[in-house]
Amino acid sequence: MKKTVFILAMLLLSGVIFANDAYQSAMKQAIGKLFNSQTIQEYVDVANQFERISTMEKKEWLPLYYASFSYIMISFKEADNTRKDQYLDQAQKYLDQAMSIEPNESELFMLQGFLYPSRINIDPINRGMAYMGKMNAALDKSLELNTDNPRVYYLRATMTANMPEAFGGGAAKSLPLYQKAAEKFELFNPKSEIHPNWGKELVANELQKIQK
Repeated sequence: MKKTVFILAMLLLSGVIFANDAYQSAMKQAIGKLFNSQTIQEYVDVANQFERISTMEKKEWLPLYYASFSYIMISFKEADNTRKDQYLDQAQKYLDQAMSIEPNESELFMLQGFLYPSRINIDPINRGMAYMGKMNAALDKSLELNTDNPRVYYLRATMTANMPEAFGGGAAKSLPLYQKAAEKFELFNPKSEIHPNWGKELVANELQKIQK
């Protein structure tokens, strides 16, 4: 009897390990596609891939995070403002689903802070005041949950760089923020191979441009 129970336990454990390996493999492949995407269609395709993974792994927030990230990236490629908003609506939907799974995840609040400026860019004059406060609140919460999240420092540096000098922005003001982001990236270690790990090269590129 003990031998039978042991065999059943081992079979169940093997099934769990196999399922986890399959999930990790699917995620790695999709993440590779995401960060090599160039066109709107490529981003849509990979977002759909993450959505399919999320339907199989209902307790995992990462597929929804990357699906949301994909649609935010699409908004930078799309020229039509109406369609931009529609893509960002889709990004928000996935992000809300991810937050319902993991409500205290720094990376999700960081992504929310990344989504709001995309809304602002559609109509800066009418949306700036409405979304700036929301963006800062999201980034503050992200840092509260993880003071070493380098992507928060990168986003704040980028917002400062793109803000008019009259309002405290510009390259000179953003330089120390990018330097702080670079320091945080040097110390950062993702929780796993499939956890968010983007931004380091972007910071290096911005620092190079500013310091020329």
